[in-house]
Amino acid sequence: MMKRLHKRIPLLLAIMGLSGIGTSAEEPKTKPATAPQQKIEWLSYDAGLAKANRENKPIIIDFTASWCGWCKKMERETFVDPRVVRYMRENYVPIKVWGDDTTRAAMVSHNGERMTQQALSAKVYAVRGYPTFWFLDSQGGRIGPQAGYRAPDQFLALIEYVGGSHYKTMSYESFLQKRAGKG
Repeated sequence: MMKRLHKRIPLLLAIMGLSGIGTSAEEPKTKPATAPQQKIEWLSYDAGLAKANRENKPIIIDFTASWCGWCKKMERETFVDPRVVRYMRENYVPIKVWGDDTTRAAMVSHNGERMTQQALSAKVYAVRGYPTFWFLDSQGGRIGPQAGYRAPDQFLALIEYVGGSHYKTMSYESFLQKRAGKG
């Protein structure tokens, strides 16, 4: 059986070569250009607060850290989901704060006081783990925090709940039921 197969391999290769199967002769030498992947355009704390005030949009602050594995997973999966990107662009001013950044070059202002992003995270927003998301109104008033990783569908529901001001009239559980058509 093995001898017969070995004898047929050159024939199979010849057939594949003639038909173009398994060869790269028909593949283009360059890949077609693809549209750049849409992504969330995160702003610094100071720039984001000013923009939210001008545009009268709520704010979401992503408190992250360079060593945070769950934060990186959100960057790879959640923050590139087209539905999340679209909703964030249309309804929020997104701000990113690096909770492990202690450099003076990346200092921010809060109520007239200059501080590191680490100090802002720990002292002002009491962030204890990453990722943590703080929702603010357009004037910087606090709506509330949510800690932990969220898959794209979960994160989309959360940002719709806050971005649509549903938190003012119903619980998150009621919103999820209504969103699923069960309420």
